[in-house]
Amino acid sequence: MLGHRDLGLGDKALLVHHRFSGWLIDLKKLRHTEYPAYWLGGTLGHLGTRIFVITCLWQAVQMSEDAAWVALVGFLYGIPLLPCSPLAGWLGDKKMSRGTLLIGACVLGALVAGVYSWIVGNALETKFLLGAANLFMGISFSFYGASRLALLATILKGNNVFSIASFDLSSTRMMGFFGPVIAGLLLTYYNYTVALAVSALTLAGAGITFVVLKTNLHQNDYRKKLDEKEHQFSSSVDRDKLSESFQKYLLGDKVVLLLLFMGLLSIPIGMTYLKMTPVFVDKVIKGGPDLYGNLIGIASAFAAISGLMLSFVSKVNKPSEKCIVATVGFGLSLVLFAYTRSVVMLYLMAGLTGLFQGVFLTIMNATYQSRVPDMFRGRIIGSWGVVWGLLPVATIGAGYLTDIFSVVWVVAASGWFCVAVGLISAVWYVVNRTISSFAQ
Repeated sequence: MLGHRDLGLGDKALLVHHRFSGWLIDLKKLRHTEYPAYWLGGTLGHLGTRIFVITCLWQAVQMSEDAAWVALVGFLYGIPLLPCSPLAGWLGDKKMSRGTLLIGACVLGALVAGVYSWIVGNALETKFLLGAANLFMGISFSFYGASRLALLATILKGNNVFSIASFDLSSTRMMGFFGPVIAGLLLTYYNYTVALAVSALTLAGAGITFVVLKTNLHQNDYRKKLDEKEHQFSSSVDRDKLSESFQKYLLGDKVVLLLLFMGLLSIPIGMTYLKMTPVFVDKVIKGGPDLYGNLIGIASAFAAISGLMLSFVSKVNKPSEKCIVATVGFGLSLVLFAYTRSVVMLYLMAGLTGLFQGVFLTIMNATYQSRVPDMFRGRIIGSWGVVWGLLPVATIGAGYLTDIFSVVWVVAASGWFCVAVGLISAVWYVVNRTISSFAQ
């Protein structure tokens, strides 16, 4: 077979066609599985949540000139990820059906959005109630995100996990585009009440879809198979030491560990720009909710596009190297975003941030789905939820620094921090490979 460097233009086109055809075949195989319901529920869940978050953040900006207050709202939404994501992972691995956790999360989210819509419609909203609504929506999303991702490999049932996981992440992240855009339009032409009501209805639809999924999914058979795997795994390891075994696995898998390390440092700091964007648009660019929604939407759209492109391949070689490049690229894009004043250039930089972010998150998620044993997957993904749980902590700090310095300074500083994380990770990667080579 010809190597990549020996392929002519026609051969390369044939290779692309072959990969695309294989990708389509993989998707067609899923028509007769539970994946369509899984995908629809995930799409609706992400859409409803994004509409709620964008609506509340813009409301927070209009309630107060204090950037720290806006950061606090984001903090209250994200902080439940710290305790709830690991809890959801543990419950899904050990105690409960992941389908049940999904349904419960969607019901809670729909209730929160619906009740807060009624509160706003009756002019009863306060800072306290806005904060409380975001806190409970954060709890809902914590259980939703961890449970859904951990369930994916089970849904795929031996199909091309890496490719389909990449496609799934990109398609649901498209709701990161449609959600902010829809929220921006609803806020521009209607009001907060309508936007929140749409969020509630969408989350309710997700819950109904997951009820159908759980009905069709043989959770008992899955649990039986999982118990058998855990029994085999623990035949030489005392069952009481499974937690210790999980720690040994995590420390022993250098790829998973490096991805967690980069995410732990770059995501909480770098992604604060999403929470600071409404302040940036309102105070620096002097724009409205439509521009804010469009910027967030474009970033999410490019993240989805990058994920879709990666879904055409069955495996990404050297995922650590590609994630390092993506982290550095993301950081540099943030720096340029901070100092851009042209709306056209803002759109371009927002797209680049989304592109690099999408590459990192897609490779990370697909690697977890295809690489991590099922008995550990819920806890690994739950651990990743902790990374996102640190984002609101960083957002609080960003809010206070914005009041002291400026939102431009904060966004640029977060970008340079991500560049530094990427470079440190590169050094760690090279050193680890060198040590491994000598050991061999």
